[in-house]
Amino acid sequence: MADVPETVFLHKYGEFLVHCWGDPALKKKFHEDPEQTLKAFGLDPEGAKVKIVAPGSAGAPPSETTPQSQARLWNEGKKSGSIDFYFPEEPPESLANYELSDEELMAVAGGWSISCCCCTPCCCC
Repeated sequence: MADVPETVFLHKYGEFLVHCWGDPALKKKFHEDPEQTLKAFGLDPEGAKVKIVAPGSAGAPPSETTPQSQARLWNEGKKSGSIDFYFPEEPPESLANYELSDEELMAVAGGWSISCCCCTPCCCC
């Protein structure tokens, strides 16, 4: 069972969060079957059970809720058989009403990435 490189994980994690925040049906599916939903986004838990944890909930240390720590927890959890997956139900306020500029839309359409989310260093590339 190989570790997922942090940069790869951050890209897929960020993509997953953005899609989940914008699609209530996907969010519902994720809560019902997190393993298969994450696998569809390229995050294969390889048989490990995924436990959805809300950042800021009891027992969720702030140091473990960063995107970088989530990458480490993902790889450790795959090995132990249980992954604590920190999932913010809503996007950060800084992104809640964020709209892409024409230049950003062109970059996305053309395959270029932008830094658009809380997963900096950018998870979009």
